[in-house]
Amino acid sequence: MMKKIWLLLIIPFFLTGCYDYQELNNRAVIAGVAIDYQDDEFIVNLEILNNKKGNGQEEESDKTYYIEGNGGSLTEAFQKCHLQLSKEPYYSHLKVLIIGEEVANEKLVDVLDYVIRDPSIRNIFLPVVADKVKAKEILESVTTENPVVSTSIQSMLENNTANNGVSIIKDFESFLNAVIDPYQDAYLNTITKDEDTLKITGIAAFKEDKLKLTLDIDEAITFNTLNNDSTNYFVEMTCPNDEEKQITINFYQNDGTDISFSDQGILIKSKLNATIIEDGCKFDFRDPEVYKKLNEEFAILVKKDYQKVIDILKRSKTDILRINETYYQKYRTPLENWYEQNFQYEISVNINKNGLIFEVNEND
Repeated sequence: MMKKIWLLLIIPFFLTGCYDYQELNNRAVIAGVAIDYQDDEFIVNLEILNNKKGNGQEEESDKTYYIEGNGGSLTEAFQKCHLQLSKEPYYSHLKVLIIGEEVANEKLVDVLDYVIRDPSIRNIFLPVVADKVKAKEILESVTTENPVVSTSIQSMLENNTANNGVSIIKDFESFLNAVIDPYQDAYLNTITKDEDTLKITGIAAFKEDKLKLTLDIDEAITFNTLNNDSTNYFVEMTCPNDEEKQITINFYQNDGTDISFSDQGILIKSKLNATIIEDGCKFDFRDPEVYKKLNEEFAILVKKDYQKVIDILKRSKTDILRINETYYQKYRTPLENWYEQNFQYEISVNINKNGLIFEVNEND
């Protein structure tokens, strides 16, 4: 009798699994979406997983297929895509949304509105901005190594976050919240296509719903360090006696970067540990004076990098560092014209594996 009861309890799980599998076979699973805007029309491209069974090389090379639709509205463009499908479109496995530059400049609100109104789209996918190429070109960059482009882009963003500090993991919901938040501005990674290779090129910053500026790779790494989103921050210095050689140090945060306020302005306080990655200068690291000298030189370089990014943000009045939000959380009032404030820098660096810590205070 007990065995019969267990059997009755187990059977529904097996039936559910079969039902889900059949349902998936009857759906067009969409992994990626690219949206461009040209000649007053939206151009939507979908990357769809191919669940047809094949043999040998054919199965390996046809992991996905693509369809395109265009229209004066996003609804029309998506409908034209869906009319080409023999199966129900399924967006729950959506990995990536690639936004063309024209869309980022002019039509971001349309995209945000369409996505949040469509209940079939889960808001955990990763949005990115196409850099100097059409979003379609990026989505259709299929290679033997990357048969599913959307999955490749997702992996690229995750791996570069861990390896070199360029990328950020920001899903659609987080991006949307930043766009509508009056106390901060939104940002996303930019991606381009170089021949057959996709690569991250930096960060696109938005002012409200408009693309305001882009940070290149070096500026993006510095910004992520300032924003406590970077695990690696490489800085090179030319050797004093040989301009063709360098010493490279990898900075990583200790207690992170902190933003505070006073009558004198805004203080950027950053604590960084450092590891010497490559020494083309052949310094004698048995000498403590070498560390003191390196600390002085690298503190100047770090401050210079920080100032460059801060100046870019101040000129564009773009608050992706959430300075206004930080001020509001502390004082419950907005910081009007934060970009007119005087910025000061307090940098603490530890580049000695033996534990010597050298501090540098710099004001502009």
